[in-house]
Amino acid sequence: MNTHFRRNSAQRPHQPAHTARTVCTHLLVALGLLAMLAACATPGAAQQTVVKAVVREKPISDTATPAATTTPAPTATPAPTAAPAPSGQPVSIGTNGGEWQFDTGTLEVAAGQDIVLTFHNGAKTTAHNWVLVSGGDDVAAAVNAAGEHSGEAAGYIPNDPRIIARTAGLVKGGQSESVTFTAPAAGMYSYLCTFPGHLELGMKGVLTVR
Repeated sequence: MNTHFRRNSAQRPHQPAHTARTVCTHLLVALGLLAMLAACATPGAAQQTVVKAVVREKPISDTATPAATTTPAPTATPAPTAAPAPSGQPVSIGTNGGEWQFDTGTLEVAAGQDIVLTFHNGAKTTAHNWVLVSGGDDVAAAVNAAGEHSGEAAGYIPNDPRIIARTAGLVKGGQSESVTFTAPAAGMYSYLCTFPGHLELGMKGVLTVR
């Protein structure tokens, strides 16, 4: 019995130290549990970091200024150019006022020469034309008869290969028209007005080509 008492008495001084260590261990475990509970209460809080992007407006000096648009200058419309005057030897012929006659019964030109003949109708109201044929009075009469059938719309001028040169149609009183042609071979050629009845009244002449 004394031996057992002495053994217990030897172990007693070590019990307070053992108890202190046990309490410290329990406290550390409790603190660890509290930390884990706090982390579970806010899951991912330690890993989540909220970054808010703040967009700053550019200062006025940094803002690109749109390029100014230039309005194209209006294109100048070219002035209409006048048609060049026909070139050639000028020849003039007209009518004796209201009379159904040409103011000249003879004309003369050189063979192969470019001719610019201007016909002026001196009448006030009566229309006339000027037609040059490749022949004498007989050809003139035949072309004149064909012209009567051509009608006023055609200016009483037929589509006849014996016609060398002519006005475009009837020339009204007080107006003029130019006719350009090349003088034929040397010879004598009749010209006339094919308005119905005018040839019969003497509206004719002769072109001499030398």
